Amino acid sequence: MKRVNFVDPIKFIELLNKEHVKYLLIGRQALVQYGAPLQSFDYDFYIAPELENLKKIIKIAHKFKMEIVPPDPQKALKLTLHADNLKVDVCRARKYPIKGGTLFFEEMYENRTVFRKGKFKVDVPSLIDLKKTKLTRNTAKDREDLKYIDELISRLN
Repeated sequence: MKRVNFVDPIKFIELLNKEHVKYLLIGRQALVQYGAPLQSFDYDFYIAPELENLKKIIKIAHKFKMEIVPPDPQKALKLTLHADNLKVDVCRARKYPIKGGTLFFEEMYENRTVFRKGKFKVDVPSLIDLKKTKLTRNTAKDREDLKYIDELISRLN
């Protein structure tokens, strides 16, 4: 089967940076950046909730000819971008409810870790903030991710 719309995730992230999208790569792909031996075939981003930031994401999706769900994302706090080989979930809430409090995008962004390789860069939450996001659900995958996060934190201390 021939791929009609193949989107390279690296090119997608490069365009996020070029367009100055304020984002954090979250979920398992963020853990992979820290060195966790995990696989994930989708990408999850938490973006600054401002409309201008969302418009940049929509522009990038159009450039890559990605399907946008819902079709009118300005009214949604979560949207999904689809290509034949890539699924990108985008959350744009101002805050993230967690056990015992709230994580705000701005705080997570200020605490972020920037991974660089050559000219490529990707912004991810700190391990502490990633751990807090994983504590909101109790799925088997999240429990597994928490073990990796704890292991990574202990290695860094």
